[in-house]
Parts: sequence; structure tokens; C-alpha cells
Amino acid sequence: MHQQYDRIAISLHWTIALLILAAFGLGLTVDDFPKSWDAAVVNTHVLLGLSVLGLSVARLAWRLGHKPPPLLKSGGPLVGALARLAHGLLYLLMLAVPLIGVPTLLYRGRGIDLGLFAIGPVLPRTPTIFHPLTEIHELSAYALLLLAGGHALAALYHHWVLRDRTLVRMLPLEAE
Repeated sequence: MHQQYDRIAISLHWTIALLILAAFGLGLTVDDFPKSWDAAVVNTHVLLGLSVLGLSVARLAWRLGHKPPPLLKSGGPLVGALARLAHGLLYLLMLAVPLIGVPTLLYRGRGIDLGLFAIGPVLPRTPTIFHPLTEIHELSAYALLLLAGGHALAALYHHWVLRDRTLVRMLPLEAE
């Protein structure tokens, strides 16, 4: 059985990872930009988040139709179960963080500029709703980054300590 992920899965994996890092970075630093940039920085953060959401849905759809290579047995059954749990949580958070972010934005009384068209503010500014949503969105984003960091460390552990092919299966070096 082939052990390498296909080019589509690899492209989606790394594109989503980069988009998450960019969205998280902007989310963390939004207050460090000049105030006049606020709308553009927030809108870019939103567009990155929507891209993560769209590509995550595409990735899930791709995965449903294209079975991934089997987990390697180098870690044992407990490691396999943890890997499946971590992947499930990663998918959940890749969907949940932007889905929580959209109503957070809308309840702040903001809209979204999609380039070709804009969606103006559709809800009144409601601090009693957007404050708790903001907290949930931020905590979920931190959980996503923490889990993704653990995922990356696990891949490096497999590569450097267990010396198996877990990491290289998701690198474009050998993809068909």
C-alpha cells in the first residue's frame, strides 16, 4: 500500500497551516498596527479565517473521497489512537475558530470586504454578545495553535527519534 499522501492533500495541509499562522499572527498583533489600518488588518484577518474555513471543508471533502495512507505502526496502538484524536480535534478547531469568528465580527457591527463585493454591517453592535464570543474565539484559536504545535512536534519526533516516514509522507518531495 502506498504510504504517501497525494498532492492535493499535501497542498491543502500546508496551505491551511500557513493561513492559520498568518491569521493567528494578525489576530495577535492587530493592536500593534496604526489605528488607521484597523479596518484593513481586521478584514485581512477575516479573509484569512474564511480561507481556512473554506479550505478545511475542501480538505474534509477530499479526505472523504480519498482515503489517507494508513497510520504507521511505529508508535503502537496508543499513539495511533492519540493521532486520530488529535487529527479529529484539529479538523474540529479549523472549522470552529472561523465559524465563531464570523458572528463575533458581525456582532461588533462590522462587515466584510470580499474585494469584488462587500457585506456591510448586518447586525447592531452588541457588546454583551461579542465580548464572550471574542473570548471563545481567542481561546479556540490558542487551542488550535497549541494542538497544531503538538502535531508538528509529534511529526518531528517521528522523524528524528522513531526514524519513520510519518513526516515525509506529508512533504511534497515524493508526492504523486
